Amino acid sequence: MSVMTIPGVLRERLGDDGVDALLAVFSEVSLNTRNDLATKSDIKDMATKDDIKAVRQATKDDLDKLRFELKSEIEKSKVDSIKWMLAFWASQIGILIAAMGVMFKFFIK
Repeated sequence: MSVMTIPGVLRERLGDDGVDALLAVFSEVSLNTRNDLATKSDIKDMATKDDIKAVRQATKDDLDKLRFELKSEIEKSKVDSIKWMLAFWASQIGILIAAMGVMFKFFIK
């Protein structure tokens, strides 16, 4: 811990108790600042740029895979929708032909 000298002008204005309180505040600020600094082991444990690039690439690969799966699911649902539409249209045409046949049979004799 370093030794601090307080100028005489401050000593006269603050008094001995004020100077002691001021020195206590300075020492507390100094200790808090030292606790916030990174140590060598903290720096060694931090992720390097290569680690960040690897994580970024893995994330990009995962997103590309998900995008491909999503596109295939959309295409599959489109095919299923087309199948159902064709079945619906065919049944509607069949019902229309049957209804016309019944109408011709009963009304036109």
